[in-house]
Amino acid sequence: MLLTAAPTRWLSRSYEVRDSNSLLVGEVRLSACRAGGTIRVGGFQYGVSRQEVFFGPISLGGPNGKVARAVKLSAFSRAFAIEHEGHVFVFRSPSMWFREMRLFEDNREIGTAVPEGVFSCRAQFDLPESLPLEVRLFIVWLALYVWSRWQDSSVSFSGVLQTASRHG
Repeated sequence: MLLTAAPTRWLSRSYEVRDSNSLLVGEVRLSACRAGGTIRVGGFQYGVSRQEVFFGPISLGGPNGKVARAVKLSAFSRAFAIEHEGHVFVFRSPSMWFREMRLFEDNREIGTAVPEGVFSCRAQFDLPESLPLEVRLFIVWLALYVWSRWQDSSVSFSGVLQTASRHG
């Protein structure tokens, strides 16, 4: 099922998620300062949290306990193992140069996350309907989180390059 995530307003960390018929199916909110946030689906709120400040799994918790969790596979890549009800999915970027991410199960691609443009905050997600909506929105949250961290580090790194070039 194709989902579209778009910020609720300019420079917002809250995103509305709509289906292919433009119907609102949920909301994803990123925390301002760490790996955390909320997901709203069908009148329920799910919490996204990381047990440790910089490392450790990122968990999706709901009204009935933990729903899913994502574990970063390497400190140097944008790749996660996502666990849900005994299934393990790998969510990773095929290239360090692009934001696009892909979802795999048993080494078979089953989904994609693609920004609408280089400077766009909107993104398209083609994720399997066999996953519960809250898990699909957790994957949306994870992609938005990774992209925001990547963008923050790109801005920081470009600032270092600009500063270095001015001094010599």
